Amino acid sequence: MKILIFLIFISLITIILSQIQANFTIEENDYESYPKSNLMKSFLEVPIESEYNSKTLMKLCLGTSPQCFNLIVQTNSFYVMVSDYQSRAQESKNKFDYSKSSTIVRNSHLITLDYYDQTIKGQEASDILTLGDKTLSRINFLILSASGKFRFEDGFIGLGYTPRKDEKKFSIIQQLFENGNIPHKVFTQKYTDNYNGHITFGEIPKYIVDDYEHYGRCKALNKIRKKKQYKNNNWECFIDYMYSGEGNKTSQNNIADFTKDDDKQEVLFLSYRKRSFVPYELFELFGKTYLKKVIDDKKCAIGEENRYTFYECDTDVKLDSLNLVFDSWEIRIEGDKLFEKPKPGKTRKEFIFYYKKKFEKFLFGRSILKEMEMVYDYANKQIGFYHKSVRYLGNEKILPPKVYTFLNDDKEYQEKRISKPTSSLPDVKPEEIVKIDYNPVKQDKKVYLADVFKVLFEILIIIIGIAMIGFLFIYGMRMRKKSKIKKSNLYLKKQRLMEMK
Repeated sequence: MKILIFLIFISLITIILSQIQANFTIEENDYESYPKSNLMKSFLEVPIESEYNSKTLMKLCLGTSPQCFNLIVQTNSFYVMVSDYQSRAQESKNKFDYSKSSTIVRNSHLITLDYYDQTIKGQEASDILTLGDKTLSRINFLILSASGKFRFEDGFIGLGYTPRKDEKKFSIIQQLFENGNIPHKVFTQKYTDNYNGHITFGEIPKYIVDDYEHYGRCKALNKIRKKKQYKNNNWECFIDYMYSGEGNKTSQNNIADFTKDDDKQEVLFLSYRKRSFVPYELFELFGKTYLKKVIDDKKCAIGEENRYTFYECDTDVKLDSLNLVFDSWEIRIEGDKLFEKPKPGKTRKEFIFYYKKKFEKFLFGRSILKEMEMVYDYANKQIGFYHKSVRYLGNEKILPPKVYTFLNDDKEYQEKRISKPTSSLPDVKPEEIVKIDYNPVKQDKKVYLADVFKVLFEILIIIIGIAMIGFLFIYGMRMRKKSKIKKSNLYLKKQRLMEMK
């Protein structure tokens, strides 16, 4: 009997230890860092494609073996998000099955955040990243269990600006830089046509460097107005003024001047958006100045569709070029590029600047930026735009390049020097990034409060079970002993009765 009790006790202790180990190994620390010199050989160029409804998609793969997704490119968020294969709420075509990855590391707690007007829920994880044909280091990302109206998408890749402290661990640019995959915290985005293009991570392409006089830039605004709304984490800067025609701004061709403090206008650069928007005051001003003649001739009129208001014109309407000035750089949009092509079934074309109800801001979308190569520079906190239509308006001489950090040319910096952007590999043929053979080494384990309570609760249940088993065992032993005593007393009574007879 004592041996049986001892075996039961040993079995229960084994169960408790196995439960503790199972719960406290839910997440482990990241695998040890790999030598950065083995990771970085050149910049990364990844193709992108855009659909008519403005979604720009990029292929990205996670895990070992890689699982691939077509993610929506966003320049106003920081997360890489993919759908959870276990989630019924997510109905995307491609979902992440973490049971099929040998290098996955997951947290046990959920993250809830506001994304646009939706509430998104997901689980933080990290795994090996593959971009194009290049296998890189591991990154942190979210596995989506619920994402509202985005439930049909594979997920998102966020390339936003000005992350808060708690968001930096999810910034893919920051992670690629810290892991040695890219030499600079910069990426460029270009559409080669209306629907296709590429993103270059970590470097300014050499053809921009060689033609630096057509590369303009403005200082990115470093602020977040609404902490909970991730749609405000955009790349944006101030626009100075607009004018029409050739030459420089004059009183005759000036459309709008935003240089006064109370008139300063912020412009959001969102190349994945199809349309471009302006505040209603400027929308009206276009009709009173820039479009006045063609409106008076009844070749143009205001049109409305859903929440959008726009100017629609006859197909033979021609306008002077429109010039947009940022700091000392100008973007010139030629007259034939100021209209969208007529939609199927319509005979009129639409002016590229729209007004959207309840949206009183500048937003430059793909209708303006599609022919430019946009450069988003985290290190120097500025936005660049490259195209033959871009020109320098300042008086300072643009000096030859020195190093990448001389890319910056704020107004107060122009008096000292204005340098062209410098590629860190201007004369070197890009080498392929060597694929790394990842041999993970486990380190110390992380413990979360929720896991501790879970383990304590399970231990409590086990202790209660042991106590109940012990109580039943002792109760049974006592009942058995009493039964033996009763039986022995009855036997003695029978013996005495027989002797008396």
